Amino acid sequence: MSNIQKKINNIENSIENCKKNISLQTIKKRNERQEHNNELAYNSIKLNLKHSNNNNINNKALIRLLKYTKYNNLDEIIKDKNNHEENIIKLVSLYISKNASRQGMKDEKLQLENINNLHEYDITIIKDGKQKPIKGGGIRKSKLKQSDELKSIDFIIKYKTNEIGYITAKVSSGSGGHQDNVLEEITQFCDWSLIQQKNDKERKVYIVLYDSMNTSKLFNDIIKKYKNTNLILTNTSNFKINFLNWFLSKN
Repeated sequence: MSNIQKKINNIENSIENCKKNISLQTIKKRNERQEHNNELAYNSIKLNLKHSNNNNINNKALIRLLKYTKYNNLDEIIKDKNNHEENIIKLVSLYISKNASRQGMKDEKLQLENINNLHEYDITIIKDGKQKPIKGGGIRKSKLKQSDELKSIDFIIKYKTNEIGYITAKVSSGSGGHQDNVLEEITQFCDWSLIQQKNDKERKVYIVLYDSMNTSKLFNDIIKKYKNTNLILTNTSNFKINFLNWFLSKN
């Protein structure tokens, strides 16, 4: 190996080590910040139990806590000596329980049970997850996600033995970060579906199945933006009628 090549390798190694150090520092700082936030919340609660709505408290988490424990404020929870042990267990369970928004497979199963009722039309909807839309168009069948892939196709629609459509299924129970991510994935699917339609030898349908507790202005804007005969944006309740309108017009 030449001296020049050795120097290049040394530089590349230094850059990689620097990247790793920066990443570790970022994670460390985030953990330290979380500990600091915990202390701020603790002090706020100690000083003002009845009115803990301030910048140091996660108000959404506070609302969830009060709803779960059925108290009006933190002061009631902490000073209720008769149910002290029960309240401690509830507090701990609320903190360590699994996040329902991370259990997407259960949401999909429920959605599938409710939409898979078209057998009289020789239509079956099956769970997929292996077919991956590719940025710029196309579908790849693979187990491992690659950098040019979008979110997996959740369900495939079959008429007899032919694939006639694809469904991406989404559930959102709140607003903000998680919902914004979901809506971004929906937009990507819509863009991808328009590319796919240009290359489809036979007419297919592309469906966004979006169930949400809240009316989203952004989702309504997406519906208006992507007006397309073969692209349906709907929810579980309206899926059957929306799909059949497309299917019967095709057949």
